Amino acid sequence: MKKLPFLIVVLLICACGGAGHIPAWKEKAYSQLDEYKTSFLTGREASTEPHFEKARKEIAAGNDLGLLTVAYLTKYALHTASLEPFDASEFAKLYRLEPHPADMAYCHFLKGNFNAVDTKELPARYAGVLKAASGRDAATAGREIAAIDDPLSQLIASGVWTKYLPADEAILKIGIDTASANGWRRPLWAYLERLQSYYLENGDSAKANRVSERLKLLKK
Repeated sequence: MKKLPFLIVVLLICACGGAGHIPAWKEKAYSQLDEYKTSFLTGREASTEPHFEKARKEIAAGNDLGLLTVAYLTKYALHTASLEPFDASEFAKLYRLEPHPADMAYCHFLKGNFNAVDTKELPARYAGVLKAASGRDAATAGREIAAIDDPLSQLIASGVWTKYLPADEAILKIGIDTASANGWRRPLWAYLERLQSYYLENGDSAKANRVSERLKLLKK
């Protein structure tokens, strides 16, 4: 089985409880979610949503609302990593049926509702970024994001800051470097476009033009 997103790995450990056997429907769901993640980040639009829908159907067949919640949170996290909006209505429906504080803490973080995040329930890797966000401290946030060792989590944290707080050149460059190092075209273009806007907003047309030229070459 391929390497899976962090949240899904955690759920797998909890769900299996060391029994050593993963039901076929669950393994198929994990595989489809992993394919969804890869398709999304690499910009393969045609196969992105079909993979998520296949995963959703497998999970629904297993009657596992906890895993379905994680699937939607994974989807929202990928949109955040690519500086895109998302609709959390499906998560809200699931949360009403099966509430877990950790799920809500993560959703609040992804939505930029920093004051509503229960710090104790948020994954520890984001704690420093959350604290920096409360003080709008971009320099500290940049150091905290750079210290995250998982590339996707690093990109998610960069996305949360960039979407909801004043743009910071260092954080935008972390997003660009992380996306390019992993061949993730969708977030790469998003961060380059945002960096171009940042330079224009700060009156640096020369740097903005260089980013624009780079984008044109990359999008050919």
